[in-house]
Amino acid sequence: MYLQDNEFWELIEQKLVDEKLHRYFTLEELSEILCFLGRVGRGSDDMVEIIEKTFIKHRKGLTPRTIQNAKTGFASVNKGSDLLQRVLEDPNMELPALE
Repeated sequence: MYLQDNEFWELIEQKLVDEKLHRYFTLEELSEILCFLGRVGRGSDDMVEIIEKTFIKHRKGLTPRTIQNAKTGFASVNKGSDLLQRVLEDPNMELPALE
């Protein structure tokens, strides 16, 4: 998907972020959405952060395909925390305790 329509991407952002519809997508679908965003140079910090937090929270459900898509997508939007990178390398890792 290489669509460069501002209205389309604003609508996607509104639905996924503001209306919280990201909760109804699978991890694989979210990774594909992230790749689409990277291809067209879109995706607000809020949207990318939501996808990142979802991958970290549900890390044990990441498949090899989802991990590869996520790596590609986060690289293309030039975002992703160190914790996310570690999770993508080892989805079964234990997260550090929050203080």
